[in-house]
Amino acid sequence: MVDNTARITGVGFAVPEQVRTNDAPIFDWIKAHNPPHSDLFKGFEQRRVLAPGETLVALMAEAAAGALADAGLAAGEIDLLIGVASVSDYITPNSLVALHRTLGLPSRCQVLPLGTEYTIFNDGLVLAEALIRTGRGLRNALVVCGCNWSRHVSYHEATCIGAGDAAGAAVMAVTEAQDRFALVDVVTDTDTGFYGAMHLSARPVGTIDPPPPYLAESFTTPLMYFGDEAAKAFQEFGAKVPPRIVDRLLRRNGLAADEITLIAHQGSSVLSETWGKAIRPGQYLTTLPEYANMTSASVPVTLAARYPEIARDNLVLLTVGMQQQASAVLLRRRCARGQVAV
Repeated sequence: MVDNTARITGVGFAVPEQVRTNDAPIFDWIKAHNPPHSDLFKGFEQRRVLAPGETLVALMAEAAAGALADAGLAAGEIDLLIGVASVSDYITPNSLVALHRTLGLPSRCQVLPLGTEYTIFNDGLVLAEALIRTGRGLRNALVVCGCNWSRHVSYHEATCIGAGDAAGAAVMAVTEAQDRFALVDVVTDTDTGFYGAMHLSARPVGTIDPPPPYLAESFTTPLMYFGDEAAKAFQEFGAKVPPRIVDRLLRRNGLAADEITLIAHQGSSVLSETWGKAIRPGQYLTTLPEYANMTSASVPVTLAARYPEIARDNLVLLTVGMQQQASAVLLRRRCARGQVAV
């Protein structure tokens, strides 16, 4: 019987060189006016931001190259590219396509952009593992998530406080190396009643319905929106649901919380600290103070940046997104094929 067990064989991340601290002049207005919901965005000491002329695709290429090198694979060996460039140069196609070109991936390698902000990394791992497990020729998948949201927030609104740019990547590949993490289980929860409470969209400037031609300057760049309903979703779903799904995940896999290392989405220390107290993991790794809120790149960046520090053989990746959707993925190293997802 062919063993199609896929494990994370390589990780990589990249952040811009430009550091933005809490004392940066761009935050002067926020400090003077304290806009609504500012109290929900805490815990950031600095964040990395793309400088003028720097591109998200270049950042993603650096992260991907690191993951490929860690996995010992060449670009020509990748069968699937999955993830997202957020925010893309175009509404569609996603700039993940440009990453395929930049890396020189083979034509047989499908590009599969996902739109499940901010659970994309978990979703990418789960889909990649499932496709590899089918045994239909796909053996090496590259999951890449990049964000440039520092360019897509209003600096007169609370969401700007933690916005940082980054890219994280992982290779999911068939291997017998049991020191690498294999996917064991996943639990998700979705509350579509909060649809639209948080969203990213362009905003009209001046006239709302300009006549043709639709001039670009009539609208802003896509900006993150976070209003009163979003704050409610933050508190009712974001704070409460993720610990519950981690509990379900651990219970059905016979694990105690102190047996896991937890890496989670890092939108704010308000959430991170709430989750930590509720879950009480044996180890909780974060990059929130230095890299801030990297949206869909938060978990893969932290995974790659803190990978050498992972002290438990059971790893839980916790993501939560705008829709409101939460995903908890359990990965395990030092396990035989029969102990992983089948």
